[in-house]
Amino acid sequence: MSSKTTASSGKKTALTAEEQQKIVSGFQALRDEQTQLVQKTQDLETDLKEHDLVLSTLSTITDKQRRCYRMIGGVLIEHTVGEVVPALQGNREQINNVIESFKQKTEEKAKELTAYKQKYDIHFSYERPTQQQQGSQSAGNAADSGATKKEPQDSGVLVDKEN
Repeated sequence: MSSKTTASSGKKTALTAEEQQKIVSGFQALRDEQTQLVQKTQDLETDLKEHDLVLSTLSTITDKQRRCYRMIGGVLIEHTVGEVVPALQGNREQINNVIESFKQKTEEKAKELTAYKQKYDIHFSYERPTQQQQGSQSAGNAADSGATKKEPQDSGVLVDKEN
């Protein structure tokens, strides 16, 4: 089981199953938010590539009065090449700005996740050392420092990796 330290007494008290579930749920919610930001960023990067492809195709057309069709909200609108190119360039810039914003938010969310993991001592099952490894590390540390051997800490929340 996991444990936590109370601020007033400095003693460790066991977390209840409900408290552990709340911590894990909070962590998973943060991970989901980060995943959604990454997915939206990838979708926008795909849109950006499509805009680049259309702009490169339209740049080969010298007649700016040539008819061109643009799909807006499921409706096909007739324009000229000269009207569409500036609109696409403006959209491309806006998409690029939103992508940069999402990347910053993703980095902030990663920092928030790291802080949350440290606050509640959360480890994935593949990250947590086994009891034998902890014991040998503690024995090695005790021999190096001349201190007495300490028992490995059994604190934090263990989370299985879902993906």
